[in-house]
Amino acid sequence: MKKIFRKQPSPKLEKSNEDFEVKTSFKSFEEATPNKKLPVLYIVLGVVLAGILSLVLVYFFGNGNFSEFLSPLSERSSTGSETQKVQNPLTGVLYFAKDAPWIDSRPLAVMVNNYIDARPQSGLVYADVVYEIVAEGGITRFIPFFLSNSPEKIGPVRSARDYYLVLVKELGDAMIMHIGWSPQALEAIEIWPVRSLGRGGAQFWRENPRNVATEHTAYVNGADLRVLGNELGWGGVSPDFVSWKFKDDSPVIDSSTPVGGITSAYCPLEIDFWYEGDYSGIFKYNPENNSYLRYTGYDPSGEPISHRDQDTDGQIEVKNVIVQFADEIPVEGDDKNRLSYDLVGSGTGLVFMDGTVVEVTWSKADRDSRTLFYDINGDEMNFNRGQFWISIVPARNVSQVTY
Repeated sequence: MKKIFRKQPSPKLEKSNEDFEVKTSFKSFEEATPNKKLPVLYIVLGVVLAGILSLVLVYFFGNGNFSEFLSPLSERSSTGSETQKVQNPLTGVLYFAKDAPWIDSRPLAVMVNNYIDARPQSGLVYADVVYEIVAEGGITRFIPFFLSNSPEKIGPVRSARDYYLVLVKELGDAMIMHIGWSPQALEAIEIWPVRSLGRGGAQFWRENPRNVATEHTAYVNGADLRVLGNELGWGGVSPDFVSWKFKDDSPVIDSSTPVGGITSAYCPLEIDFWYEGDYSGIFKYNPENNSYLRYTGYDPSGEPISHRDQDTDGQIEVKNVIVQFADEIPVEGDDKNRLSYDLVGSGTGLVFMDGTVVEVTWSKADRDSRTLFYDINGDEMNFNRGQFWISIVPARNVSQVTY
């Protein structure tokens, strides 16, 4: 079912980084309708053909075979014939074509702030896939990807780093909205290149009900970003996009002896990227929905804090949680001691789904290739259909992921 979002007030729109003029040309045409009388022969032939068509329709209605004339994308007919569905390439969720207006669209990514003053965020609850990686000083930043929904409020929006853009390239050469960039990210945007809405004149607004610093107050409208993307010629899908493999839910309802790298994982998953504290990510398995509820940081009593959406108050809940271990590398010569993550190559990880944890390896052939995950037998993972949360953790901190 298509979600309907209430338009958020945008009292003051600003352009991101620089103006960008888009010129569009339109073709005009005229239709000429000749005013000529049809020959009598044509009229006779039309009557005959109409009669033949009527007989054909009567035949098929009478024999119950009219469903053969229906489009394969039509809904189920009275005879019970199967309906063809389309798959969301990010989540594997199946939709009727009429409920999937995103079929010919590319994913939309947004750099989202996770500083304490930026919480709670807006729009993450609707994302098909969310990546979380440290941006600086142990503070993580999110990059959600939207395809099945384009929320009318996403944010707060922050600047881009080059390793986040590696993910943008592999997910269908997505469009990305950001406000600002590191020097390495700017170079990537211009040379790779990257479909940067932040450099393409995207607008944003600020709201500050929590009275925090300005950098934690910028929001964007996902629907408007898609309009801009279309104007920039970025509306089509990437022909090279590789989707993961998907399966139907198969929850584990009891704790069993580990087999084939799979163990029961009903206890909370706790991810300390650098250290335990405000930027720890916690997930609790929800057997009722065969899903995982997201928590961020801890309250004064040491209890995990529910990660909720600012506007709906809904808690983030996903079908698949992936922990990907990657090498954390200082950027040589950077004046602000920025870091990078080596996301090309291979490494290890953990996949949480169906109430279990699977030890995996990952492989990414080059910058634009999709990262693929494999079980201990070397078979590509089959994920549950639904939303993903992917935490990229420094390989040096494997022991700080507990469950």
